[in-house]
Amino acid sequence: MRKKKELSGKVGAAGAIRERPVLDLGELPERERARALRAFERLAPGDSLEVAVRRQPGPLFFELQNHCGRDFYWWPLERGPLVWRAMLSKPAHGAQPTVASVMGADHYRLHELWREFELTAELCQIDALHRRLGELSLGLRRYIDIEEAVLFPLLEAQTGMDGDGAIGAMRSEHREIERVVDQLDKLRLTRDCATILQTFDQPVEPMALFRSHYRKEEAVLYPLMDMVFSHAEERELLSLIQAFEI
Repeated sequence: MRKKKELSGKVGAAGAIRERPVLDLGELPERERARALRAFERLAPGDSLEVAVRRQPGPLFFELQNHCGRDFYWWPLERGPLVWRAMLSKPAHGAQPTVASVMGADHYRLHELWREFELTAELCQIDALHRRLGELSLGLRRYIDIEEAVLFPLLEAQTGMDGDGAIGAMRSEHREIERVVDQLDKLRLTRDCATILQTFDQPVEPMALFRSHYRKEEAVLYPLMDMVFSHAEERELLSLIQAFEI
């Protein structure tokens, strides 16, 4: 077994992972959407807010888009059927949202989720652990889907690139990441913390694979986008990413 990691600031004095505060919006009537907007406005730049609703949160998304334009990040955490949870985040102060910054913020969020998953497994907090597994699975699959359904096809259409170059290599890495996610999904069926920890007790941790993939994006994907897309096209891309699988 690998050496136990030091516990982060998200672990309380009693050794428990502190759950994020959640704004429960019920069935999402108009007054609750207004309450969510006020709560979002009160966030400091770079901070996040988790919301829970009892129906698909499309109306809240469109309120945010009308109110904030592209100046918000939106990540699903749970997709029904009884509750939908999502994370809303403000860009850092003075930051102009770009495709690279939005995808980079999601990468950082997924890295933090992985750390929380490991800590909840080591502390054997099984309910929190299963929530983190679900959030990781949804987040990683969505990240891959955005690249393969939105970013890669647009780049290939603009540049004439085929599937054998850098984008082809990133697609291959997606398949490796998906195999990790398949393992995460299976682990949601067990309540044995030792089994969960041993599954990822290996020399190269899965998030190292994801970090390597993101470095390729920074070195190849985002500079290429800067070269081939106009500002107007990038704004349209941002809207597509925001609205992806609301």
